[in-house]
Amino acid sequence: MGALALLLLLALALAPRWLRAKAKVHGFPPGFPGRAGEGRVEVEVQAPLPVLLQVEVGGSAALGLAPRKALALAWGRAKLGLSLPYRYRRRGAHPLPALQLRARGVLGLGERRLALPLGEALVYPALRPLPPLLPAPAFFLEGRRAPWGLQDPLEAVGLRPYRPGDPLRLLARKASLRLGRPVVREVERRLEGGLFLHVDTQSLHPSYLDHAASLALGLLLEAERRGERYGLSASEVLPLGRGKAHLRRALELLARLAPSPAAPLPPPAPWGSTYVLLTQGAEEAFLKAALRGARRAREGLLVLLPEGYFLFPGEKGRPVHGKPPGLERALRYRALLLAHGVRLLVVRGHEPFRGK
Repeated sequence: MGALALLLLLALALAPRWLRAKAKVHGFPPGFPGRAGEGRVEVEVQAPLPVLLQVEVGGSAALGLAPRKALALAWGRAKLGLSLPYRYRRRGAHPLPALQLRARGVLGLGERRLALPLGEALVYPALRPLPPLLPAPAFFLEGRRAPWGLQDPLEAVGLRPYRPGDPLRLLARKASLRLGRPVVREVERRLEGGLFLHVDTQSLHPSYLDHAASLALGLLLEAERRGERYGLSASEVLPLGRGKAHLRRALELLARLAPSPAAPLPPPAPWGSTYVLLTQGAEEAFLKAALRGARRAREGLLVLLPEGYFLFPGEKGRPVHGKPPGLERALRYRALLLAHGVRLLVVRGHEPFRGK
């Protein structure tokens, strides 16, 4: 009898070692700062013998997540749930705090600790009111016809018989009635323009990437609102496109912007696009790459944030004096940039972004 009791005591002490657990989290969709909601983590455990469980998830300041804890007794297959209220605060791809699972035998003997990862939450850049950027992205290259691109219904060059699949808006109604058969207008095609934006991720100030991401977001949203194509070069290159899926991909890239030790060089601009570059350091190699990249652009704009930040509407700041090295380099290149079709726009730390 004593041996059986000893074996039972030993089994209860070893019970935490035989525990199996996995966690799944949901309810943390990508969103903008200020978004509030309630996520939930579910833990599924398998315990051959009864164990006492303590489930704990730490807090996160960037996600507005407070620490949460729960206690339970598990035996066999069991599921535990823990609600996680949140309020997004800062841009970034923020890892959710790992779930800490502490298992103890019912008699207080034996203990096991597990750390289960919960993934990440994606917070987009802050939506800030900004004036429109001038010059605005151009949708068409005026005067440049091409055998591909978008149809321009204002530039008809003739008539041809209707073919299945032709847009009904191109149907020439009066000519069709006169000829007794459907005919459509043959239209010119023009090379597409659009906006191509490059963000220099070399950060010399903690606020630079957040300000650059908010500025980039405003430009991309304006292009999307106007139905124009836009592309983005940040940690990777997003080619020209438009639509909800394309916008979500651009938002994800801006949310994942992280500082890099060296300035990534801007890629060449797509043909006929408006070429916009955001930088703080304006390194020599970056400026030379901007000159090369602007050759195929319709127009270019280099936005320099020497201090790494600017004033949003309603904010006030102290005057900034002196010229950082990046500003001095950019001013030396101003005439050369302009000769290549790239205008320099300098926004100091005490100035609001005026967009022109």
